[in-house]
Amino acid sequence: MGSNYGPTIGPQIEAAKHNCQQVLWLYGPDHEVTEVGTMNLFAFWTNEKGEKELVTPSLDKGLILPGITRQSLLDLAREWGEFKVTERSLYMKEIVTALKEKRLKELFGAGTACIVCPIESILYEETRLQIPTMSEGAPITMRFHKELTDIQYGRVQHSWACVV
Repeated sequence: MGSNYGPTIGPQIEAAKHNCQQVLWLYGPDHEVTEVGTMNLFAFWTNEKGEKELVTPSLDKGLILPGITRQSLLDLAREWGEFKVTERSLYMKEIVTALKEKRLKELFGAGTACIVCPIESILYEETRLQIPTMSEGAPITMRFHKELTDIQYGRVQHSWACVV
């Protein structure tokens, strides 16, 4: 029996009581970000060095499941070559700091069912953090959605797909 997500039902019910659509899963006392619901999480920001960067938690600790959509987005971003692409541990304190410093541009989840799902707010330590994803028009999130679905539906040629 597969039960990776069985224990998440209770916390999801609790999240809904707080007007949250998903649970942002944090690990350990440092609140390491892992997944959002059953999706991989991505942050697009200007890092502390002033570089545009796409960050997602790495797979090396075994805290998150690898996903085809996750890998596809990482590969697309690297193909574009327009910003730094990083797989590493990501912590809530970094997200909070980047938000306060107006460096955080977008947060989104990614997975098979939704492809990408923009994150508008996070309830963290009883404070609702407004993420600028939607107020900025979610350009990276929407670009990923368009480009990946264009490949999936054969609207563009790509080495990942063979039109039959």
